[in-house]
Amino acid sequence: MIVLTEILWRWSFGVIACLFLFFNGLALLGSVPASDSTTNAWRSHDPALMAFTALHIVHILGVKVLVSAIVLPIFVALLWAVLASLGRGVTVKRLRPAVTPLGFRSLLALHCLRALIAWLAFLALCAAIGVVIWIAIHGDKPDLFLFYALAVPSVLVISCLWLAVNWRLTLAGIFGSNGKSILGAMRQAKQVIRAQSADFGGISLIFLLLRLVALLIAFSAIGIPSGMMKTSPDAYAALVAVVLLAYFAIGDFLYVSRMASYVALAAAGAESDGPEPGQVSSSAGVRQPSAL
Repeated sequence: MIVLTEILWRWSFGVIACLFLFFNGLALLGSVPASDSTTNAWRSHDPALMAFTALHIVHILGVKVLVSAIVLPIFVALLWAVLASLGRGVTVKRLRPAVTPLGFRSLLALHCLRALIAWLAFLALCAAIGVVIWIAIHGDKPDLFLFYALAVPSVLVISCLWLAVNWRLTLAGIFGSNGKSILGAMRQAKQVIRAQSADFGGISLIFLLLRLVALLIAFSAIGIPSGMMKTSPDAYAALVAVVLLAYFAIGDFLYVSRMASYVALAAAGAESDGPEPGQVSSSAGVRQPSAL
C-alpha cells in the first residue's frame, strides 16, 4: 500500500503536468501562422535551420513565451508541492503509526521550499554552463579542454549542494512531528540522525547506486534495440513506454524502501539511546514496514 500511494501521487503529478505542458504548447503554437518555410525547416533535420526557426517562432510569440516561462514553473512547482505533501503525509503515517507527522501546512511549506531550491539549483546550473561556454569561446578558437575543466566541477558542486540540502529537507519531512515549523522539523531530523549520520549517509549512497543501476538498465533496454525506430517505430515507442513506466515504478519502490530504512534505523537508535523527539513509545513509534 505504501508503494502504491507513492506511485499514485507521483504519477498523478506526472500526468497532470504533462497534460498542462502539452495543452499550453498547443495554445502557443496555435497562435503561430503556419507556413511552408517553417514546415520545411523542421523537416530538414538541419540543426542550424531548426534553431533559427525556433528563435523566429519565439520572436513571433513575444510576451506569451515570457508569461509561459514564468507561469509554467510556478504551476508545476505548486502542483508537485501539494501532491507531495498529501502523499508524504500518508506514507509517513503508515511508516511511523505511533507518531503524529507534520501537518499539511508544514509539509506544504517544506515541499515548496524544496521546489524553490530545485529551481534555484537549475538556474544556477544554467548560468554556470552559460558562463563556462562564454569563457571557452572567448578566444581565437573554442577551447574544449577549458570548457570541460570548468563545467564538470561547476556541475558537481551545484549538484552536491542541492542534493545535500534536499536530503536534509527530506529527512525533516519524515522525522518532523505535528506542530513543528520547517526549522523545528529540521532540528528534530538532525537530532535523530546525529549519532547515526554515517549509517544514514551509507543508506542514501546504497539506494543512490541502486537507482543508477536501474537507470543504466533502462537506458540499455531502450538503446540496444534502437534500430527498431526504422523498422518498427510503433513497437519501439511501445517498448520505450513500458521501460520508462517500469523504471519509474522501480524508482518509487526504491524511494519508499529508503524511507523505511531511515525509519528502521532511527527506531534502532531510539531503542538503544532513548526515544527520539516527538515519540510516544520507546521503540521510536515505528513498525517494521513492508514496502508493499
